[in-house]
Amino acid sequence: MMIYFLVVIIKGIVIAMSETFHVFANGYNQLFMINPIFDTLYYLAIVGIALKLTDELLNIKLKFYQYVLYILFAFWLILVPFMSDSALKVWLYYLPSQVLTIYLGGLLLKHVRQLDETRQFYRYIRLLGWLTISFGLLIFLEDSFVIYVRDSYHRNVLQIQNRNISEDVFHIVLCMISIRYVCTQLLADKFTYHAPSPPNNSQCERVETTANQQMPNQEDDFSRFVSKYGITQREAEILKLLIAHKHNQEIATQLYLSIGTVKTHTHNIFIKLQVDRRTEVCKIWEAFEQHDT
Repeated sequence: MMIYFLVVIIKGIVIAMSETFHVFANGYNQLFMINPIFDTLYYLAIVGIALKLTDELLNIKLKFYQYVLYILFAFWLILVPFMSDSALKVWLYYLPSQVLTIYLGGLLLKHVRQLDETRQFYRYIRLLGWLTISFGLLIFLEDSFVIYVRDSYHRNVLQIQNRNISEDVFHIVLCMISIRYVCTQLLADKFTYHAPSPPNNSQCERVETTANQQMPNQEDDFSRFVSKYGITQREAEILKLLIAHKHNQEIATQLYLSIGTVKTHTHNIFIKLQVDRRTEVCKIWEAFEQHDT
């Protein structure tokens, strides 16, 4: 997320310079019409990071078609500048980034159903999905109006408004949501845990007891379930918390693991159970439990 905002800040500095210094604006706009290297690198970076962040938030792996979309997006940004100078050329250049923004919002809303609706993280993802779709449409409308109504792309009269107000507001809102979520998590950790020391035996016992309280007291059934699917001891600890509808951050904190380690073990559990979502893990466990009883 930090890299995403860093790229946005760099872009903002360049746009501010184009608005402040007339000489810089002329050179920047002429380069954009001939070979928009900076803008192409910016959109490739911002879309790639956003795509990766979206899949990490949803705890899913990038699909093959998403890689294909990204490659086609790159080719589009490279080939469109070879068109003759016109408003259509500029509009087509920006179009795929706006479409992909709306797509990412739809992806968030599509997969948010796998999250527990009672969790705060669910509300953040759902809000983020609707905001992304809404601002994607606003950015598209503003660009269309500015490109076809206000800007001029003739070589003798080159006048381009580089700033998109809707895009700026969108990034500010994203920043505010991210800061609020991080602060909320930090406060939750502060009031829940008093010492960051490594776990000792008594702490491990408390973790195990807490996890067991979230599940039916049927350890024999769970042991047979773990044995049936070849789940390791560490995966079993994480599986208990998955069944208890714990989120990655909660699992990582409770078991003193990194989020990356939790994601890796969760992915291995998904593979062994042949599922793609956490809700499917719970369904398989419930079906096994009912059949076993």
